[in-house]
Amino acid sequence: MPNILDQKIRIIQELQQQGYCRIVVNEWTDETRQDLVNLLEQVGVENYQFHKIKNELNAYLIVQENVINTVPYKLENASISRRSFLKILPLTLALMVLAFTVLLSGYSNDLMSSIMVILIPLILGALFEYIMIREQQNSILLSKIFKIQPLVLVIVIAFCVVVLKEGIICLIMFLPILLIGLLVGAALIRLICHYLGKPSVKIYSIALLPLILWLLLPDFNRTQYEQTQRSMVIHAPAEKVFHAINNIGQIQSQEVKNSFIFTMGFPKPISGMTEQKDDQLIRTIHWERGIKFKENVTASYPPYLLSWNYQFDPNSFPKGFLDDHLEIGGRYFDLLKADYELEEIDDKTTKLTLTIDYRISTEYNWYSKLWANFILNEFSDVVMNLHKQRLEK
Repeated sequence: MPNILDQKIRIIQELQQQGYCRIVVNEWTDETRQDLVNLLEQVGVENYQFHKIKNELNAYLIVQENVINTVPYKLENASISRRSFLKILPLTLALMVLAFTVLLSGYSNDLMSSIMVILIPLILGALFEYIMIREQQNSILLSKIFKIQPLVLVIVIAFCVVVLKEGIICLIMFLPILLIGLLVGAALIRLICHYLGKPSVKIYSIALLPLILWLLLPDFNRTQYEQTQRSMVIHAPAEKVFHAINNIGQIQSQEVKNSFIFTMGFPKPISGMTEQKDDQLIRTIHWERGIKFKENVTASYPPYLLSWNYQFDPNSFPKGFLDDHLEIGGRYFDLLKADYELEEIDDKTTKLTLTIDYRISTEYNWYSKLWANFILNEFSDVVMNLHKQRLEK
């Protein structure tokens, strides 16, 4: 296309001066268009469109978007609109396939599989990034992946809230892994395009991969038993500390320290009491929003040790309070047992240690464990800080 390249200065000058430039080409092909795209990219021209000039043979207009309504030509928009539609049609179909896969897994109560949580965000990141770079000359600039991926993340969150009815707690917990998946997918497609060449439209067929894998692969959930442990020094005799942890009573809101877990939506404790029922010591715990459960004491050695098992029943949590993925005692997570250990430092100082044993059963326990440890450690600190404040007054 030497005649166009020779007019480089004229094209750029006219675009800068009037916002459009008329060109004549022998035949408008994808190669013609790409040569013009490369030419304009080299000099930093952005936000432009190509149009066919009506009733003029082989005449086309390069026009910047802000002046398209003022050009002195009649433009043929039909082919441009059709081309734009065909441009996004493969992506639209790919997104429909991915959405169908997610909805199908949700219907089967399998939204927590690694295919849904890790693979689909990775594919979404790759496909949206491919749309952004397929006509660019240099696709290796990884810094540009932040241009579109935050918007993709917003779309994913909106889909989760509106369609899947996910709660805020789940969204916050999975936000980091979703974002990482999108960015990794975007970076991979940029590296592939740069070193191996840009793939054809067939790249969109990878949207079928999650559905195929989800249908064919078995459940890879693995049960893992973990433990958290937090300690705090309280300036009070061990006997008083032991009495306090058995007789929490009513908890005022100002006694509960601020924590990110409450911002996420987890309820605050409001009361707790240890009582003798028949031959069993029972700790009854109340949280906000109508949550109530029991802790069966398995060992009590004043003032050194108090151990218990958690007991949850169908009435412990109001219906719909927690997503199925977060249900305590459910498929993915359970609290097993806990104990307070009291170590007497001196007559007026006690080291209080709270240990909690729990179970996680996911395909990515490495990630679930991070959140479980964080939440349980935060809650342990909240409870022990309550005792510390009361006893050190």
